[in-house]
Amino acid sequence: MTEAQRWSDRQASLTENPQQGTNDMNIIAKSDLNFHGIQMQPVANLDEVWLTSSDIAKALGYASPKSVSTIYSRNSDEFTDAMSMVIKMKTNGINNNLREKSVRVFSLRGCHLIAMFATTSVAKKFRRWVLDILDGESTQSPVLAQFTEEELRDLCWLWKASSVMASKIEEVEPILRVAEHRLAGSYYSMPREYSRTINKARALLERETSHVDASYRNDNWGVLSDLRMGRIH
Repeated sequence: MTEAQRWSDRQASLTENPQQGTNDMNIIAKSDLNFHGIQMQPVANLDEVWLTSSDIAKALGYASPKSVSTIYSRNSDEFTDAMSMVIKMKTNGINNNLREKSVRVFSLRGCHLIAMFATTSVAKKFRRWVLDILDGESTQSPVLAQFTEEELRDLCWLWKASSVMASKIEEVEPILRVAEHRLAGSYYSMPREYSRTINKARALLERETSHVDASYRNDNWGVLSDLRMGRIH
């Protein structure tokens, strides 16, 4: 299943069952998401912590969620599907009648990027607050418990090497086919068979490297730009 399909399934679940999963919310999401006295309300029915533009705007000291929307619109090319998405939520309308509304929400990484572009006096503190939560989550990661940061970085480069090789094989295949080369069949099937595994590996590595922030990333972590955008050169 692709990332886009996952987001779509989550949106459908949220629309059909707006209250389901609230009682199963992670303890961090329930009680620890308080920034300077502002209690953040994570979106229900999503596996990880996602916050609405409204909550982020309050935390950053903006008078309206439109400020967050403007920041996103101006820099949307820097956000991935794992950082921001639009979901359907049911909210109270006139006479307390439930109405469905499209709402943009942000993961913790997305919140951090919004705060990187924000110019309010508390933006720096909010960024640190978000990073502290991400750091706390990463220490409980089953993958990080098995690999050092250097080993995790090597796995990211292995993902890129696999992606590049699959891409090059796909480019060469038409030439082999025209030449009726004995490897033409293998070169046709390999990139198609392995693409699902490569994409799954990318999603896992993207999740497990979410704690690596751009503010301290060095050249050895340059692979993250490709990993998080799902692209190769």
